[in-house]
Amino acid sequence: MLVIFALIYLLFLNFIAFLIAFVLLMLPIANYFIGLKRIKYEFKESADLENVYFETINEITGGFKELKINQQKKHDIFSVKAQTLTKKLMNMKIVTDNKMNTYFIFAVGCFYFLLGLMVFIVPELDKSVFADVAKITSTIIFIIMPLSDAVGSFDSMNKASVSVANLIDLEEKLKSRIVFNKAEPVLYGMFDNFSKISFKELEFAYFDGADKKQFGIGPINFEVNRREIIFIIGGNGSGKSTLIKLLTGLYKPVAGEIVVDDETEITEENLQEYRELFGVIFSDFFLFSELYGIRDLDPRRVLKLIDKMQLSNKTSFKDNSFTNRSLSTGQKKRLAMISLMLEQKNIFVFDEWAADQDPEFRKYFYNELIHEFKKMGKTIIAITHDDFYFGKADKIYKMDYGTFSEYKN
Repeated sequence: MLVIFALIYLLFLNFIAFLIAFVLLMLPIANYFIGLKRIKYEFKESADLENVYFETINEITGGFKELKINQQKKHDIFSVKAQTLTKKLMNMKIVTDNKMNTYFIFAVGCFYFLLGLMVFIVPELDKSVFADVAKITSTIIFIIMPLSDAVGSFDSMNKASVSVANLIDLEEKLKSRIVFNKAEPVLYGMFDNFSKISFKELEFAYFDGADKKQFGIGPINFEVNRREIIFIIGGNGSGKSTLIKLLTGLYKPVAGEIVVDDETEITEENLQEYRELFGVIFSDFFLFSELYGIRDLDPRRVLKLIDKMQLSNKTSFKDNSFTNRSLSTGQKKRLAMISLMLEQKNIFVFDEWAADQDPEFRKYFYNELIHEFKKMGKTIIAITHDDFYFGKADKIYKMDYGTFSEYKN
């Protein structure tokens, strides 16, 4: 606004002075906008490379133990990857910064060249200007400061523009995957009274960027009945955790079908209703800061469950959250178990839940807890390696490198 009104004032003082000032003031701005597309591309390229650089730094800090043990690995990541990235990023930033500095220097040069024109050249072209030289030069000096600030901010504006564009891209990707609904979810409990769930010729596979199959499980055929205790066993990497995500509806099968009570097939329309059957504690579970999603919570019941999980001396319950969550992995899993019991789901799924428990509590889990759940009408599916307790299950299935079969001993 200062520049615009100062130019209007120049127009009133002298038309020739206004014309020259307008051309020389707009020249550096026009020069910048002509190269804007290329500059934005270089900033974007620099930002992408910076992301790769920070990923490498995360690898170094996250895997420092492995790097201290393995000198060759340390050499590769430090001397080869990190240094190459550093030099490339440094050179790219120098190039882009030099371009922005060139635009700024060109702009400042135009401003002072304009000042010289107004003092020495314009009065020779128009003798009437002599009387207003002081006013014209003062006005141009007044213009130079805000215009220099504007041109100097182009660098920051470009970087901000690239960052905003990246955020918008991320937001669009998230929107395409996630649907946010501010309203309270409406669930009909259409499968709450199920008798059995049948998995027929179910298959799932992981693919790489070229759509080449990397690992798959299936075909899987079995039934889960209400009030049944099912153990799933198998070695590491056999596909047990993938199977759990497939059975609970987190992964969509590439083939086969899931049918409830021999009549209702699980489709996109009723998938969320099906998922609501399950309460899951994954091997890489996350313990939330509060007991979200549980309505009409009775704190007395939570305290009883804390005592049941033998954690009364470790934590308590206040303001809808546990007072202490800085516990061992096994104890955190017991807190997750409390949350699961309060959610009142129909099917409890445990992905190696007992693996982090002490022998006494592991015994309690297999001999008493899962049978209490069964009496409550729950169905239990547990991934386990504890062969000593295999006799506690109604059925045992084995995963072996993606193949699924009933285990008989």
